[in-house]
Amino acid sequence: MIRPTRTASGIAALALALTVVALPLANPAAALAAGSLAVFLLWRGWRFERDLAAIVTSLAADRELDRTILRQGTAVTVRVRVDCTVPAGMAIRARDLPPAVAVGDAPSVLPGETATYTIRLMAPGETVFTGVALEAQDAFFSRKIVCRRHDAPRLRVFPAGTNGNGRGRGATSGEIEVNRQTAFAGQSVRGFRPYQTGDDPGQIDWKVTARRDAYYVRQLTGLEGGAPLIVVDLPARTGDPETNSRFSMAVYGAVEAAIASRDGCSLLVVAGGEIVRFLPRTQDIRDALAALGGLAPLEPRAPLYRAPGPAVLAARARVPRNGGGPEEVYRERLGGILSAFAKESPVPFAAAVRRALDRADARELRLYSLLPAGDKSHLVQVVNEAKIRGMQVVLKAPAGTIPGVDAVEVL
Repeated sequence: MIRPTRTASGIAALALALTVVALPLANPAAALAAGSLAVFLLWRGWRFERDLAAIVTSLAADRELDRTILRQGTAVTVRVRVDCTVPAGMAIRARDLPPAVAVGDAPSVLPGETATYTIRLMAPGETVFTGVALEAQDAFFSRKIVCRRHDAPRLRVFPAGTNGNGRGRGATSGEIEVNRQTAFAGQSVRGFRPYQTGDDPGQIDWKVTARRDAYYVRQLTGLEGGAPLIVVDLPARTGDPETNSRFSMAVYGAVEAAIASRDGCSLLVVAGGEIVRFLPRTQDIRDALAALGGLAPLEPRAPLYRAPGPAVLAARARVPRNGGGPEEVYRERLGGILSAFAKESPVPFAAAVRRALDRADARELRLYSLLPAGDKSHLVQVVNEAKIRGMQVVLKAPAGTIPGVDAVEVL
């Protein structure tokens, strides 16, 4: 709504005074003067609104940010330039409006000037700028208006991680406690798994064991460190957009955290039995984001539908030598045959993964996947190649698992 300036208020007061004089005295000159002043104010108001509409139509906002994918609470610098056509006799000031979840304000500038300010995004998810606020004024009227259509670019904010107490406890509560890798102080415990024959009884976590009524052991992180290999299995086009968004945020968060450390990371992006992108050992966040390519859903063009590698095939067919009977001997021989067959007939995907693992030279593989229904043999191939090299494999998925992984974290 337009507001009158002091000049317009004075003219309105004069018109009112003339009206008060004209009515009791029946003075035509005073009535004519009051009416002329009222018509003049109406015309100036109409002209002000017309000029303001032309300004809004010509408005253009150009924003530049340090990055558009960031962690919750991280500061980001915004540079914005607002341009518009300003009619003669009118003064315009523009102010950028940050996202609703942001902390920080932008200064008011004249059209054509560049404003620089810093904000912090305090809530995770996808968000956009609120728009541009304009303050227009001429000699008679003023008005503040917000242009909502100028909201680019879109920002993606992922949650900030939390640290545990380092005492071997699981997650907070519920079914996601088991088999979840949790961040602990000192990186002493990486997760939990069911107890297996031969495990060290000293690694049994009695708190988790009591809750699950089954033995669970703590999995310790390695002491050697090193840059991890992050493998991303692209989601399908038919997936849920909200699930895909959470998946993308988890991947971006892991990549930024790895690059923020001293070691950096390697990236391997796959879609079915096909390597889409590979970036070995990088500490440049821009190169990493370019390699991820926005994590756009992609339908696999080369599904494998293939049995796992030689180690898994042999384990399926081999049995312990208890009595050395014919069945045990037969299964042991079958395991050897299947293992040899798998070694002699590798698929191109497995060979490409093998070369990528050699170049990455990592001790830990973090596999991100939504584990869609259907063929998962390409993921089993990746895990098999990693286990052959003695790598620790951590699967990060919404639900489910695949053979050979050492720990599972529920996204």
